[in-house]
Amino acid sequence: MNLSAPLRLLLAAVAFAGIVGHVHAVDVGDQAKLKTVTLDGKPIDLAQLKGKVVMVNFWATWCPVCKAEMPGWQRFYDANKSRGFELIAMSIDEDQAELTKHAQQKKFDFPIAWRWDDKTDDSFGDIIGTPTLFIVGKDGKVAWTKRGRITPEQLAAVVDPLLN
Repeated sequence: MNLSAPLRLLLAAVAFAGIVGHVHAVDVGDQAKLKTVTLDGKPIDLAQLKGKVVMVNFWATWCPVCKAEMPGWQRFYDANKSRGFELIAMSIDEDQAELTKHAQQKKFDFPIAWRWDDKTDDSFGDIIGTPTLFIVGKDGKVAWTKRGRITPEQLAAVVDPLLN
């Protein structure tokens, strides 16, 4: 098969993009990795949460959608924690002091961590918009992902079947 030079270049670029995309970020069906330390100093290792459904949410204090949704996340967390649901809020804020101040003012019960802490290691890749949400199933694999606003009803529709 004799392909033209522009077509060969296009095919090479598409192949390279696919390889790079899979190296840097998990997708549905992939094993998720997250090791971090919460703002209050508690270590979290996603591997130790196998058997639970975990929502890993990347957010920021400057994100109006995130700030509006967080009280709903708290209610969902409170309603489902006893069923095996966990929530880890991973902030992508640049200023850890601002994040800590915000977290202390809001008094959320779910774990909050700063992604840029040198103790954080994850397989979630570049986060290009907030909020970005990953639901990790009991097997430790990404079951669902979404970027942008999510209603409590949408979240329940994804999480409830995984908890049962």
